[in-house]
Amino acid sequence: MTCLGARLLCVAAAAVLVLSGAGCGTEPVPPEYYPTTEGGNTQIGEMKIRNVSIVGPAPTAQDPAGASVPVYFSLINAGKTDDSLVQVSAQGVAKTVSMSKPEIPVPVLQLVWVGTGPYTVTLHDLVRPLKVGEYVTLRMRFKRAGEVTVRDVPVQMASVASTLPSPSPSG
Repeated sequence: MTCLGARLLCVAAAAVLVLSGAGCGTEPVPPEYYPTTEGGNTQIGEMKIRNVSIVGPAPTAQDPAGASVPVYFSLINAGKTDDSLVQVSAQGVAKTVSMSKPEIPVPVLQLVWVGTGPYTVTLHDLVRPLKVGEYVTLRMRFKRAGEVTVRDVPVQMASVASTLPSPSPSG
């Protein structure tokens, strides 16, 4: 098999893995096959944070100061110990950030979707208007992995939400 053929096979395998787990809260996914996407991406230790984005307004509108907006992303724990997301902050963007649960568990070798299903993160009381095409910075703190800055988090059109995974009936 050629190098290009092997690469195409890996990309196809990653697409199948991601799409097959799109309706669930957690799915076993080999972390090395999970592609980065158009959202903000980073990692701390073995915790991979992928496709972080804020769902904003229509392209010609803006979310006004004081509004609340959802954050979407996925977490992949490539380590050997379970971990959990315990805090998200958005200094200079929102006064407060809420999580649907006090901790969002991230089991070993699991992909966890945040933004749909049982796990959500919401920026509340925006300190300034947000427009599609802007980028912001968020901070995430994990129980074991520690704290990490997620830069270049895009504010994307509300229509992006229709392409994100929806929760399954079982959660």
